[in-house]
Amino acid sequence: MSSASETFFTSVGCMDGRSECAVAKWGRKKFGVEYADAITEAGLAGLLAQDHLDKYLIDSLENKIKISLEKHHSKNIVVSGHEDCAASNAASEEKHKEDILKAAELISLIFPNTSVTPVYVKRDGEEWTVKELK
Repeated sequence: MSSASETFFTSVGCMDGRSECAVAKWGRKKFGVEYADAITEAGLAGLLAQDHLDKYLIDSLENKIKISLEKHHSKNIVVSGHEDCAASNAASEEKHKEDILKAAELISLIFPNTSVTPVYVKRDGEEWTVKELK
């Protein structure tokens, strides 16, 4: 368990380190916390947006988020997807954003008392920037 002075948010997204680093930096600043609990899978937003969900994936994701919320006292979940994703490289940016919003909605249904923020991570020159989706 974390000590009382350690603060966290929960990052749910793709395993790509380029986007994960950007989301961690952004989330630490936005939520005023020290750490990001990273829960990742290749193309996770796309997997969560499918009509037929993998029960094992959902159970695993739910368990990991519960650990972050209950043991690390995270108060916020960020659901992300990113440009140049190897796992969903056939999807347009618009479709990818739709998948992120759908994945965030699913996580909100599972954890209705926790703030869930959908974001899209995009390359801006050499930097990766995070934009909230509405």
